[in-house]
Amino acid sequence: MRRLEVIVKSVKIKELEKELSSLGRTYRDTETEILYFNWTCSGLELIFRGTCLIASFHAQSGAEMERDAISGNMEERSTWPWVSVFLDEEHIPCRRFEIAKPEETQLIFQNETEETHRIRIVKITENLKTGLGIDGFFMEGEILPREERPGRKKIEFIGDSITCGFGNETKDKNRLFYADEENGWLSHAAIAARKLHMDWSMVCVSGICLGKREALPMPYAMNDLYLYTDRILEDRLGKKEYQRWDFASNAPDYVVLNLGTNDATGIIGAADAEEEEKKFHREYYAFLKMLRECNGADTKLICALGSMDYYLYHHITEIVAQYRHDTGDDRITCFRYPKIDFMDPFGACAHPHVITHEKMAEALAEFIMKM
Repeated sequence: MRRLEVIVKSVKIKELEKELSSLGRTYRDTETEILYFNWTCSGLELIFRGTCLIASFHAQSGAEMERDAISGNMEERSTWPWVSVFLDEEHIPCRRFEIAKPEETQLIFQNETEETHRIRIVKITENLKTGLGIDGFFMEGEILPREERPGRKKIEFIGDSITCGFGNETKDKNRLFYADEENGWLSHAAIAARKLHMDWSMVCVSGICLGKREALPMPYAMNDLYLYTDRILEDRLGKKEYQRWDFASNAPDYVVLNLGTNDATGIIGAADAEEEEKKFHREYYAFLKMLRECNGADTKLICALGSMDYYLYHHITEIVAQYRHDTGDDRITCFRYPKIDFMDPFGACAHPHVITHEKMAEALAEFIMKM
């Protein structure tokens, strides 16, 4: 890697409004001029011409608790974000690295002779557990004006750990969460989007429910988060008001909602499971109304479940049928992901491995192509 002192040019994010394209939901902090991309598979896209590009990252760590093998005591372990870098139309990263400090520079691209490439910098770990932003670049070369790519359809995925790709790169089903074994780029959502040749965004958090469940406490439910660009980040930064996501400029052609797996756990563990099921019905119905209001009449809504648990699937089909009857909305349907095959490896905490994610993506892509 070239030493920083030979890099002839530095550029701040705030100077690149006409050059950068956002991938997924990104948040620009106007106080620090850091562009954050915390959601799974969110990031930046740019066209670079030159020999060397280095990014200046800002990271926020999360914490996981685990039992020490020797002492038996519960100890806290830090988790840091992981990043993949892709050139042009490649789906295999040219670089993959961890940002393991609050501030760190990392090489993005280097070549002996000048070349021009479309570069995507993608966060492959999830929000809540890790945070990530960029405030600028050092380079030998230049970042060119962005090229608009009209005509590409968009798909949005809303989900939990399954959508995040939790533990999908280990084959130890008893293993706990390790950030280097979670790869959102190889989640069923991202794979399906690429199969469909669509741009995509992901709003997903491990352990999250559609609504709050007393038997499964989490700091957020999805109905707390969806309206906003990144409420989790704004809470970290101590913001007093939340930035609403610009739905008008980012309306997807499809929304895939895969929530209910954790809700089922919370319902089964509740003191009054029947009342919790009724609460889920009300919350899911209200969420469908919000999805339609936010994304417009043309967006197709797919209410999915799987591939770990299907306890609430019949409830979801009933809710969707009632919603269609009440509203006359025929652009909403249900989809059941294939269940994990016990002959395939499991990921961490018995989550789907990449092999299962591939099967889920194939099934979803085929379903959408027939819609």
